[in-house]
Amino acid sequence: MALPTPSALPEVPARLHFGGKTTEARAQVIERSARWRQVGAAQQLLWWLLAPVAFFIPPHIPWVLLVLGIGGYRAVTRMMEHRTLVSLHGACPKCGTEQAFTELGRMRQPHKVTCANCRWEIEAEVAHSSTVT
Repeated sequence: MALPTPSALPEVPARLHFGGKTTEARAQVIERSARWRQVGAAQQLLWWLLAPVAFFIPPHIPWVLLVLGIGGYRAVTRMMEHRTLVSLHGACPKCGTEQAFTELGRMRQPHKVTCANCRWEIEAEVAHSSTVT
């Protein structure tokens, strides 16, 4: 399934929190379906299981444990990706600098971003989008 382009995603309201201060922001978020997460987790696990065979690494016990560990970790992180943050624009609640934040990717609860000006860690709260992939 093709990913929607950032320009095709609707912007949703967001809030940036630091201490007791809050500023409004705009974000683009992709809501991930259970099917997308399951397929991605299976692909990660399969890729890590087949990678050593593709590179002709002889099978040994540490190799098997390492591959299962890495593949399992990658599969679990994919299953936990309910939302993907594509863009986040807003003003830092501490210093007021208007900026596009760069900590994008898998949304965490709470999602933390860093101000490029004052270097403080800010919590981002993003509303849910209607676009589900």
